[in-house]
Amino acid sequence: MSEFIKVGERIINKPTGLDYDLVNGKVYNLKWDHYNGVSYFEEDGSLSLPAKVYTTKSDDIFIKRVNTYFQKTSKLSTGVMLSGIKGTGKTVMAKVIAKNSNLPIIVVDEDYPTGRINDFFRKFETPVTIIFDEVDKHWDTENLLGWLDGVQTNAKKLVLFTCNNEDRVNDYLKDRCSRVRYIRHFEANDNARFLREILRDKGIAEDNIENTYTFIVNNFGLLSIDNILSFIDEKLLFPELSNEEIFNDMNISSKRGKKNIVEETSDYENEENEDDDWLYDDDEEEYEEDESLHKIVMCSYN
Repeated sequence: MSEFIKVGERIINKPTGLDYDLVNGKVYNLKWDHYNGVSYFEEDGSLSLPAKVYTTKSDDIFIKRVNTYFQKTSKLSTGVMLSGIKGTGKTVMAKVIAKNSNLPIIVVDEDYPTGRINDFFRKFETPVTIIFDEVDKHWDTENLLGWLDGVQTNAKKLVLFTCNNEDRVNDYLKDRCSRVRYIRHFEANDNARFLREILRDKGIAEDNIENTYTFIVNNFGLLSIDNILSFIDEKLLFPELSNEEIFNDMNISSKRGKKNIVEETSDYENEENEDDDWLYDDDEEEYEEDESLHKIVMCSYN
């Protein structure tokens, strides 16, 4: 017998409606109806992954390791924490792990009440993968401890957390493999590993790849995929501009702190300066000859 029913576009616990079973590989957004005080699913359909996901051999091993452990363990809950600053690939990694799990994928809405999570999933009999994106920002992780212990749980769950600041995550989630078995840190410049491949894929000329790679690595404060792709777009749109000229006007932080903006003086400004030279080119000898006039001029400015 199915656990859920589908009413319109919402998938909820019975009481009435058509039977509905969660589908492996399908994405469901878990939401909370504040007006009626009930949980429901919305079918999302996809994880919105980029056309090409860039991974290293180490990444591939980690993804396989997580899913293999989950499949073979008798534990009801397997937790994974992916931490690091924004734009470093945490969410993409979570989505890839979820996709490879071949389970129904539940993305918890950021407005879903933490206190309702345990009660909702306690009724489950279907193994699922659950994603909490930016858990440190949207949920009280202390209230997730018992749920992660598998208390009053009937079905296995693979729980994927991403967080930007580990200091805001409850200490009892740390060094507790029974709750969070795996943790992986993402650094600001991790995407440098894929940068040359990205430059080639996006159409940067082969003889310009090394120069562009060096400039980006040496100057970008954050090597996020967003920043990298935006910079490449500008290079392709404005090939007449140098890397420095493109970078200076973009919303990308500089590793050096302040950007080295090249200031150019217009011909108009030069002409103005030439016209104003008479203000400063007076013959010094005239002032020396008439010290009293010099004193009067100085006093007038004081």
